[in-house]
Amino acid sequence: MKTFFLPGHTKRNRAKERIQVKVDDKERNQLSQAIDQLSEGLDAIIELYNESVEDRPLLQLTEENEGLLSKAIIKFGGEEVNGKVNKVIAELLEWLPLDDVESEEKETEAEEE
Repeated sequence: MKTFFLPGHTKRNRAKERIQVKVDDKERNQLSQAIDQLSEGLDAIIELYNESVEDRPLLQLTEENEGLLSKAIIKFGGEEVNGKVNKVIAELLEWLPLDDVESEEKETEAEEE
């Protein structure tokens, strides 16, 4: 990978070049606290990443249906449309024999145990 610099700019060799910063005890304490906070924040981000799961859409809508759904949400509000769509989906799924199928959540819980 080639890096380009502006004219007059030199590439630093960070391994050889050291920068000294003079600080008093108060500043040293503040820097230490800031480093601790950064470390805690990084730990929290790593934990979120490690616990994340793949977000897969349950339903693939056609562009036409996406447009109609958007219009319905604008006209009637998201809460109203969500309620009606969920009711229709529940009624459609009642026709299918799903009693013998475990959900992905139950499968994941079983694998973790």
